[in-house]
Amino acid sequence: MKAFLTIFAVLVISIGIGLVSAHAQQTNRMAYAAKKTPEKPSVEVVAIDNRIKVANAPAGSKLEIYSVVGIKVVEIEMKQSSGEYAVNIAKGYYIIRIGETVRKVAIR
Repeated sequence: MKAFLTIFAVLVISIGIGLVSAHAQQTNRMAYAAKKTPEKPSVEVVAIDNRIKVANAPAGSKLEIYSVVGIKVVEIEMKQSSGEYAVNIAKGYYIIRIGETVRKVAIR
């Protein structure tokens, strides 16, 4: 009988610990979900010939184009969050920066 009570007590304690652990995990998940901030749409950059198409950029930001060695080639003030900009630069690979967003593009 003592062995049965001991096994029963261990089983009850194990179930209790499991329930507390499951509740803690669920609470952590709920807290994490509540802290998430809504995601901003990512900035889209597409290079076609000598044109750069931009979408979802922060309003009033600058479109900066750098050569692969880090020399600034072009800087354009963006008045709208989306648009198409003509750039007169040589064919090749460039780095585009808009605010905190950086993208690699190929001008062909």
